[in-house]
Amino acid sequence: MPEPTASFQSFVGVDLHKTTVSLAAVDPAGQPIARLTCHTKCVERIERWLAELPPPVHLAVEAVTFAEWFIDRFGPVVARIDIAHATALANLRGKRRKTDRNDAMDVAVRLSRGDCPLGWIADEDVMQLRKLGRHWRSLSRTLSRTKHGVRSMLDAANLKGPTLNGAAMHKWLLAHGHLLKDAQRLAFEDLLDVILLLERKRERLKLAITAANRAPRFDALTTRLRTVPGIDQVAACVIAAEVGDFDRFPNADALEFWAGLTPDNLESAGRVTSGHITKAGSATLRWTLGQAAMCLCRSDAKLEARRQRLIRTRGRPRANVAMARHLRRILFAMTRDGTAYERGDSGGEATNHTANANRARMSKRSQRSKQAA
Repeated sequence: MPEPTASFQSFVGVDLHKTTVSLAAVDPAGQPIARLTCHTKCVERIERWLAELPPPVHLAVEAVTFAEWFIDRFGPVVARIDIAHATALANLRGKRRKTDRNDAMDVAVRLSRGDCPLGWIADEDVMQLRKLGRHWRSLSRTLSRTKHGVRSMLDAANLKGPTLNGAAMHKWLLAHGHLLKDAQRLAFEDLLDVILLLERKRERLKLAITAANRAPRFDALTTRLRTVPGIDQVAACVIAAEVGDFDRFPNADALEFWAGLTPDNLESAGRVTSGHITKAGSATLRWTLGQAAMCLCRSDAKLEARRQRLIRTRGRPRANVAMARHLRRILFAMTRDGTAYERGDSGGEATNHTANANRARMSKRSQRSKQAA
């Protein structure tokens, strides 16, 4: 349970930037006590300023992507530290002039009144696992772009080429490298080195994520998440680290909004137009849900049929986002009820639709092969 505001004697609001930081302190009545604006490198000065305030001190720093160092450095100095929700504060600002000093004072005053919108700070274990997952996404995206470059080069040379993994590409280069021009062969060799390096780094990172998965606090959740087809050990750890505690969300809609999967609807003259998703949350979580949703659709004919219907009516990108949103609701229900994933009834219409779609694709491929021959 959070401590009541009456137990604190000082409330500090922080407006943090990459090179400067503004701090404002107020008493329980909301009256200013002290202010400080300095460079972010002056950590001893900030620590002395906080130590001079009447204890205990409750501090809130406005949410930014680089606030982790501030929380780690000054969390032990104060009695309590929180993240202030930047978007909610901006909505509450009204017509007040926006300056760093005013923003810091606004956070401090709202903190003293108990109406400051606060976010969730992950503990050290969750934060470390989150960093591993985000590094996994970065390596995976780089590997995907590199493979796309190889495929584009092979298409330009009118060569089918190998399966795009390091071992197969190396064998193909030794056997068929003479089919490439000198510049293409040089580019192929360089891209092959990049792919081999990324595959090796990903294997090492996978071992680190797997080791973190064995911790008792993550084991039960990730085991339940892995019952969903398409969610392996890495994806389960990434989802568990990015979401944290599922119980902090009152319903599935709150989790959807937090993940940035809610459509940003535009309303004008009584007409509502569905826009792009807000992307307000973790990009790594959205990427992982999208990847897992596509794997789940490939293993479940009913979901694939639903995705194909959405593709015909709304287009492929929106259909894929809709399936990621559907998977997120499934995961929320699983964690809420403490149950494993159960495959729905795929029979009848869905199965026939998917089979017909597969036969149509195979027919088109055979026709193209005959025309090429």
